Amino acid sequence: MVKAPMPDRCAGRAASEFRADSKVRGHPATLAWPAAWRRFRPEGSALAVPEFRRFWIALIVSNIGSWMQLVAQGWLILELTNSPFYLGLFGLLRSIPALTITLVGGVVADRFDRRRILLLTQVSAAALALLLGVLDLAGLVRIWHVLAIAFLSATVMAFDNPARQSLVPSLVGRERIASAVGLNSAAWNSAAVVGPSLAGLLVAAAGTGGAFVLNGLSYFPVIWAVWTIQPAQAQPRPRTGLAQNLIAGLRFIRSDRRIWGLLTMLAVPTLLGRPYLQLMPVFARNVLHADASGYGLLMGTNGLGALLGALAVGATGSRHGKGKRLLLVSAAFGVTLVAFSLSHWFLISAALLLLVGASQTMMMGLTNTLLQLNVPEEVRGRVMSVYTLIPMGFMPLGTMLLGSLGEYFGVPLVVGVAALLVVAFAALAYQAFPDVRGLP
Repeated sequence: MVKAPMPDRCAGRAASEFRADSKVRGHPATLAWPAAWRRFRPEGSALAVPEFRRFWIALIVSNIGSWMQLVAQGWLILELTNSPFYLGLFGLLRSIPALTITLVGGVVADRFDRRRILLLTQVSAAALALLLGVLDLAGLVRIWHVLAIAFLSATVMAFDNPARQSLVPSLVGRERIASAVGLNSAAWNSAAVVGPSLAGLLVAAAGTGGAFVLNGLSYFPVIWAVWTIQPAQAQPRPRTGLAQNLIAGLRFIRSDRRIWGLLTMLAVPTLLGRPYLQLMPVFARNVLHADASGYGLLMGTNGLGALLGALAVGATGSRHGKGKRLLLVSAAFGVTLVAFSLSHWFLISAALLLLVGASQTMMMGLTNTLLQLNVPEEVRGRVMSVYTLIPMGFMPLGTMLLGSLGEYFGVPLVVGVAALLVVAFAALAYQAFPDVRGLP
């Protein structure tokens, strides 16, 4: 297939933005829409860009497969070992690459063609999932296979995530970044509602191997979608080494108060607030006295709230005042989490989880949007690698911290105090980060 050369990216606009504008502007269906619905019109959405639309639909399929594999892996580990220790070891092995390699992945995303990086990582992830599925279906799988493949898959994702995050602005253009961020988050969170349910049905009917094989196949739509993206114009490769590039990226983050403030405002709530999700079984069983189905309902409600929050980010992305809105949703995340930690009634807890899930996803989505809007292209991969590192690395550390304290003081009390600290930090950040507060 012969690909047409990309138009000149003058005035800082992506070539895909010009293509999308020319295809949707003036369409009778869009001109007839009421003014009140303008922000939902096709030309205002990242889905108006064909390349992003194909990529987004493929991501939904792949994300459902990823959630299926995550659920099936936990079940398989228990079947093989009947030991919670190996579940913890599984989580640790998945977090090590996030903490140690993700920053390198950001440097690679800034030095090489992000499209080619994604092709390589998606093919590698598919091969690993299919390998685990074949071993399982053949009855040859052992615990070390599961752990080794989990570690290798996390290593692949440490390179995949920064490249994927950095590719989005070049596909949709600056005006649609908020829409793209919201849609990507919605793709992940909708899969978080559907994937585990499908995995439970599939594992019960056919065993865990089928879930692994389906996940491996789910990567192929993404591979096809990335293949259809037009290659970007070749950029001069830096003459400095990887280490120098990494240090330069970290120095840029430290020197820009907006970027430093945004990442700090994400790191603290992630460390102190987001571990509630891993501690949810304690709330379900010991506080709300629910069974496994009740636990599943709580998780599904949280996922639904996260999906609604992601859609809200995309729908309101063109409005000004994103910096102030970020501070408000950060405080709302802490307040609703405090209320959840105090609740002993199942329905009230479920309703609060809807708000907790929505506010935390809006916090992450707004942070992502503001970073994409304010980061220069030449350091985008390195900055987005730090953004990726925070939830992938800080969340397991926070879970370890809150879980250990919860052994002595009780999980609800520890989660409630940590949530109060999130609220206090949001109030402090309002004064400490005026550059973030003033972001449009």
